[in-house]
Amino acid sequence: MATKAQRDHMLSLMKYLLAHEPQIHYAQVRPMRSVRLSEAYLHTLLGHGHGLTMDCSESVTAICKWAGLHDPNGLHYDGQGWTGTILDHLPHYSDPHRAQVGALVVFGPGHGDHVCMVMQPGADPWLWSHGAEGGPRRVRYSVEHAFHRKPATFCSIAHL
Repeated sequence: MATKAQRDHMLSLMKYLLAHEPQIHYAQVRPMRSVRLSEAYLHTLLGHGHGLTMDCSESVTAICKWAGLHDPNGLHYDGQGWTGTILDHLPHYSDPHRAQVGALVVFGPGHGDHVCMVMQPGADPWLWSHGAEGGPRRVRYSVEHAFHRKPATFCSIAHL
């Protein structure tokens, strides 16, 4: 069960990665390299000016790992997975009001085009998004939703 402490830790990690945005790069690479890193090594790496490369699904997967949750892909952090495996593995809902910190939002039909993480709950939640070079960034759900193909599917991390 995702605890308040784990969700707070996820928020702290999102803020930390935002603060190091110039060092965070975007590429779709498998196996996921960042999930092999410990959180301590993440801080050492970025603290010494080095960079980290990941895509949207890898970034939310890594945040879940560093916060002590199970793999949102259901693959035991084996380095595989993508937006579609997250969508296939987690329970869905559609009401943004229900989303808590750490909830995942998949945009697009089928297996989805992009995944974000909720930073701040509300009627129009703030999301943490890493979908291109020049990210991650903090963006409102309504802005991200307008940019991507419909639907938007919220995925619960409550039981990770």
